[in-house]
Amino acid sequence: MSENIVIDLKKYLIELIEHLCNENIIAHMRVDDLDSQTFNSLVILLRNSLKEEYPKTKLKRTMKSIHYANGFTDLSLKQSAFLLDEVEQYLSINKFLDRDKSVEYFNKRITYDGFEINPESLVLVMIESLLYCKKKSK
Repeated sequence: MSENIVIDLKKYLIELIEHLCNENIIAHMRVDDLDSQTFNSLVILLRNSLKEEYPKTKLKRTMKSIHYANGFTDLSLKQSAFLLDEVEQYLSINKFLDRDKSVEYFNKRITYDGFEINPESLVLVMIESLLYCKKKSK
């Protein structure tokens, strides 16, 4: 994974974490603590924060055989992609995210002309979909 992509992934993930803290969806975390961690450890931290905040949430089992990350050769990025799916479930099941909008955003972004499909760009779009797709209006 190139260093620039890792920086982008981490930057967007920190932005997502800060947004979730500001919306009181997860407990506040110090930015210094976030900056010092790796991308993969931040994904785990986010998933664990949601798991702790919403312990009664029943997640659906991920169909790993058809998951977009199934063919990733970078195992830590693959694990992060699967954990981001859990993050999406926590957010949508607890009504903080419109899952339909999130999936639609992901599918549209990866089919734009000029979009380079690679593991890093797919994970980046996944993070974007979590950040930009608000909950359903009632």
